[in-house]
Amino acid sequence: MFRKLQKRLTFFYSLTCGIILAGILLVCFFYMKGAVESRNQALFSSLFLNISNQFQSQSFFSDQWLAQMETDNRLIIHVEENGDSLFFPGAWEPATDRKVLIDKAMEQASLEGLSDNNLSPGSTRQSALFYLSGNSGDSYCGMALQSATDAGKKTLLVLQDITLSERQAFFQGLFFAAAGILGFLLLGGVSWKFVGKTLAPLKESKQKQAEFIAAASHELRSPLAVIQASASAIKTSPQDTPAMIENIEKECSRMNTLIKDLLILASADSQKWNLTLELCDGDTLLLDVYEIYQPLCRQNQIPLELKLPDMELPKIRCDRNRIIQILSVLMDNAMSYTGQGKSIELEIFLEKKYLCFSVADHGKGIPDSEKEAVFDRFYQQDKSRNQKGHFGLGLPVGKELAKLHKGDLVLKDTPGGGCTFLLKIPFSEQP
Repeated sequence: MFRKLQKRLTFFYSLTCGIILAGILLVCFFYMKGAVESRNQALFSSLFLNISNQFQSQSFFSDQWLAQMETDNRLIIHVEENGDSLFFPGAWEPATDRKVLIDKAMEQASLEGLSDNNLSPGSTRQSALFYLSGNSGDSYCGMALQSATDAGKKTLLVLQDITLSERQAFFQGLFFAAAGILGFLLLGGVSWKFVGKTLAPLKESKQKQAEFIAAASHELRSPLAVIQASASAIKTSPQDTPAMIENIEKECSRMNTLIKDLLILASADSQKWNLTLELCDGDTLLLDVYEIYQPLCRQNQIPLELKLPDMELPKIRCDRNRIIQILSVLMDNAMSYTGQGKSIELEIFLEKKYLCFSVADHGKGIPDSEKEAVFDRFYQQDKSRNQKGHFGLGLPVGKELAKLHKGDLVLKDTPGGGCTFLLKIPFSEQP
């Protein structure tokens, strides 16, 4: 699914950027082409003006001057007087026969405004700039001028070979086309990688969601199986009804705990969780947790120590019940890790802008490679999570609740061995 989506998005991005790139290249190409054509037209018009001035002011041209003009500027100069062509063979040989070009040019000039009719003595008529093609792929631009005198009519035709300029424009077009194709391919490669990186979090999220659903289904199936088995046992062995009912109640309680944790995580994921915030004393919250777990620790022969600072601590704005829930999760884990005779320490202290609740045990500890994984949902590697009653949701729930308080839940090593969980909650600036 994601690969198909990646292909579609890559094609869409590449197509969109390719169209923009093609538009930019086309604008640049036609701008450059137009600028070159305008410059060439201006140069040709200047040459034609120079020649036409000579044509009108002098009665004849020298062959040397005509040859020099033609050679230096790739021109074809043709002069007629009363229909008779001036004898000048030309200084260079064009790709198309010279006479053929002149005939084509005279015909084109007549279409561009040059005509033999209604030209009175002393007047002139000039054609517009025109273009024509030869028989060998050569190209020319030209202009013509007619001048009437008492002695008759004179005609000046000037052509310039622009084949080289046209070829340069053609190769420039090929260059821009190649640049566009290469740019499109590069855009495709970059888009593929960019879209891949963009979709990576979605892939990871979907994978985690699938794992989460599978693990939740597995955890829900276990108590349901016990409930079903106990219900069947009641039918077959009525004398065991009290024990079976007790099993059913225990499994219902386990399921209730699991479902509550799942709802908390779902609410946190959808950012729809609402906290009941109030100003609370951190040491009072820790003392409440101590009083809840002290009898249970004494029963399991686990010393529980409470360390409170002598200084007055700032208040925190928090949801009291949720903070106690997080600390209870940490205490449950600490008791699971800690054997008889080994102590658990509860402590509260300030660290920069946070009020820190510390729960430290002296169990076997957790390897550095697994410290991040313990906050994954349904994490089942360590021993405490394999015990019945642990679903691997306590620490993830605690982490999410800490984030909802704009704090954090981190794991460190206890000096001498074991784990220390730090719940960091930003304290209020109010006195």
